[in-house]
Amino acid sequence: MEDINDKILQFYDRLKSDKNHRYKSWEHCFSYFSGKHIDKKIACLHLSFYLASWGMYRGSSFLLWKDYLIHQDVIDKLLENKHLQNIDFLKTNEPEIDEIFDLIDWIKEWYKTNIKSVNGESRDVNVTDTLATKILLGTLGCIPAYDRYFIDGIRTRDLSFSKLTKNNFIPVVNYYKENNNQFKNAQEKIWETSGINYPPMKLIDMYFWEIGFEADKGASYKNS
Repeated sequence: MEDINDKILQFYDRLKSDKNHRYKSWEHCFSYFSGKHIDKKIACLHLSFYLASWGMYRGSSFLLWKDYLIHQDVIDKLLENKHLQNIDFLKTNEPEIDEIFDLIDWIKEWYKTNIKSVNGESRDVNVTDTLATKILLGTLGCIPAYDRYFIDGIRTRDLSFSKLTKNNFIPVVNYYKENNNQFKNAQEKIWETSGINYPPMKLIDMYFWEIGFEADKGASYKNS
């Protein structure tokens, strides 16, 4: 079996080679939300820039037409659920997983309900699983970002996926449990370099994203 630790560090090496790499936006955002004293407007800025760095403001995204303060109510809800940063994924944690999926549903519904106009035109916004999970990954670190490469990656490891559900997420958690030693080793090495404690689901995200990216023969890091 390939070395999980190596794949994660291969992903992380891009940050080490460029102190201002866009991937560091996750570090800045997660570190801020991990603090004790959080200013809501600064939190909105961190979330907005992180999402922009990770492709959520490109193309036809409704967020492209909104300023950073659009996230204020979402920030309040995230802070109410800050305990989700501390889930021990090595233990049985179905109640916490239920909370994660309740929060995903809440985030989707909030944007859909509260954004009815985009660039002066009335329209219903599309709040994807990718957006909702990237918000949670960047702030609470409790679920991977279900984007194209991550999904491609989990499929290569026989983790079935059709749409994001609790039943599809639990096997990903179990994969972390079964390979905890390798994930922990990567976590410790990143800590030694950055001083930031990458949570389990961020490590999972990096690992499967890297696999999915490498499986795409025509991929370019500049366009990912």
